[in-house]
Amino acid sequence: MYYFLNDNLQYSKSGIEEAEINRLRLFKQHHQNAAIVTRIFAMDLHAVMAGANLADADVINLFDFFCGAQTVPVQPLMLADFQVPADAIKTRKDRQVQVVQQGKLIMVIYLRDQTDEISNVQYFDVNGKTLKMTWWDTRGMKCLEQFFDWTGKIAQEAYFGPDGQIHLEKLHLLNHAGKERLTWRVLNYRDSSWTFDGLNALTRFFYDELNTNNEENVFICDRTVECAWGLFNMQTPAKKVLHLHNNHVGDASDVLHSTLNNNYANALNNWQRWDAVIAATPQQSADVTARFGNSIPCFTIPVGYVTAETLAAKPSPFSERQSHLIVQVARLAPEKQQNHSIEAFQQVKKQFPDAQLELWGYANGDTEKQLREQVKAAQLQASVLFKGYTTDVNAVYNRAQIGLLPSRAEGFSLMLLEAQAHGLPMIANDVKYGPSDIIQDGVSGILTTDGNVQQLADAMLELLSHQDKLAEFSTNSYQNATRYSADAVYEQWQQLLTNFESDMEVMV
Repeated sequence: MYYFLNDNLQYSKSGIEEAEINRLRLFKQHHQNAAIVTRIFAMDLHAVMAGANLADADVINLFDFFCGAQTVPVQPLMLADFQVPADAIKTRKDRQVQVVQQGKLIMVIYLRDQTDEISNVQYFDVNGKTLKMTWWDTRGMKCLEQFFDWTGKIAQEAYFGPDGQIHLEKLHLLNHAGKERLTWRVLNYRDSSWTFDGLNALTRFFYDELNTNNEENVFICDRTVECAWGLFNMQTPAKKVLHLHNNHVGDASDVLHSTLNNNYANALNNWQRWDAVIAATPQQSADVTARFGNSIPCFTIPVGYVTAETLAAKPSPFSERQSHLIVQVARLAPEKQQNHSIEAFQQVKKQFPDAQLELWGYANGDTEKQLREQVKAAQLQASVLFKGYTTDVNAVYNRAQIGLLPSRAEGFSLMLLEAQAHGLPMIANDVKYGPSDIIQDGVSGILTTDGNVQQLADAMLELLSHQDKLAEFSTNSYQNATRYSADAVYEQWQQLLTNFESDMEVMV
């Protein structure tokens, strides 16, 4: 069994989550047993899974696992079915329903998304203080109760299974210094109970329980900060693989001595605890091996691939694309440098008054606020549009004439690969690792220098000024994408799979 380790799976997915989902589909196509493994409690997890066309068996969540809630019929709890005292008065405003009995507020019912489906209920004592909160997940199962102390802080959290029993408990205790200490308990599981000092220790137990399936298992770690501790401290034997999705160093100009990327520092400083490492490009594989040695195998496997359906689809005629539309599909984050895109676009707007720049993606921190202020200062509100997160990114690629990715650091960018597969010429900074592997400079796109905003502007102006050349780049982009077909990428995965299959045969 192949387990892909992550922290969470949300509606707004990062490139890592998209890569895991695509990898899972690729493995299933080739009849390899695999599942995404998450450890964070999420009441909407199965709604997110349904939206991504994932089956219940495709994702194993820690809370589902211990609560026996992997598969639960969807029967949302509706307001009309919720019992309140007969003499109580209900008053609804938007997503809240206040319940008053004899002049006292006794509960507030919270609804989901302007519907009558209940999300949670807050209960109050006679003095108006919160006693507890009861929560239902999107399938309609009571999944959590939170109990509050006299100061209004959460003292205890109980997680329920479909059998109505508590299977996980989180206790908020104070240590001798008066600081909060979180203790987890697993209850009513295998006719016993266990206590753990923190989520990492519980995660370790979870991984060990997954590993007792009478199979030879391989754990591929996609989120090392959150998942590596539990993996390193497993008490049962398993194969452990580090997957590098991004640049592993802080300074790409000195890969042998630079400080490590915070996301990978602990994982790489424990190099010998892995059985293999995966890098997205040949250059990254070479750099990792040069720094850490070849005591464990390093496999070069692209993070993404292009489906057979996409490659077989009829190309969108270039003439039908929106004239002078430029898009950037990426998290709104400092490292993606949308501020450079906006700055360079000011020159484009002067030469092409109808030009538009669409920024697609969810925001990290206050980045969107800063970018909106930049757009306002440049008086580009009508031309630079913040479009948010979309689940139909292919429609974005099919409409645009140019895509941008002026990042200061990248891994193997899914945006570059997906855009090229839809005939969208890309302008991207030539940073480690990925852009120069995906883009054919001067053929299917243009590589630019990080920090050189003028070069970014010049590249956009050059392509928009020569529509025949841009149309040729679009044709070349479609052709270029065939290098990353599902079959070609799975061949590279097969090298890793064969390596572990050989090890397992030796062990037997």
